[in-house]
Amino acid sequence: MLSYGKSSERIFSQEINSLYFSKIRRLTMKELNNKKVVLLEGTRKVFKADGEYLILFAKTLAAKYPNMIFRSGNADGSDELFAKGIESIDAKRMEQILPYPNSHKKRLHEDSRILSLDELTKMEIEALVDFSLKATPNYKALIAVYMKAMKKNRLTVKAIYLLRDALKVTGLKRLDFKPAEIGIFYTNDNKPTGGGTGHTIRMCKLHNIPIITQKTWLKLITN
Repeated sequence: MLSYGKSSERIFSQEINSLYFSKIRRLTMKELNNKKVVLLEGTRKVFKADGEYLILFAKTLAAKYPNMIFRSGNADGSDELFAKGIESIDAKRMEQILPYPNSHKKRLHEDSRILSLDELTKMEIEALVDFSLKATPNYKALIAVYMKAMKKNRLTVKAIYLLRDALKVTGLKRLDFKPAEIGIFYTNDNKPTGGGTGHTIRMCKLHNIPIITQKTWLKLITN
């Protein structure tokens, strides 16, 4: 892995850019063959030494696979870094699925497609609830509070994020957001199945969507 921390960030960025041009033709992941919609997301806490690699990996994917659509949730950390990489190549192929309108609005690229949970009908939301609870039954009480109120407040906001995660996986046929076909994640090493990221991974598995974490893709970038 390239050194990071004591060396200057400017030098590190130059090394990363050089690495990008050497990797773009060589990067091969058989799991990506014929895939059209790719989830790119993960934990909010990203190791400083890994941050540039998330951008690099996403940038390389966007350049090497020009027909792919990439999807994330515009959250802090992994989502933001992956999106930066995609947007540097083609922001029109970036889809942002939001828990509510204008979530982290300043970070949204004007050319990216955006879908908010507020745009769904109650029936569509109920379908997401069923899907979410199949993946993580422990969230039943939490989601029930939101379904009763059907609005954002301090008691319902976590459920809104969980249903947004489900929407990222299923897409929305009515508005031409296709289902995800593969999930690429940056997970918390200490708790890889925890939180919203773990919830999304479980939902991917329910739909037989292949999963790739940094244990695989980070090696492709750093070796």
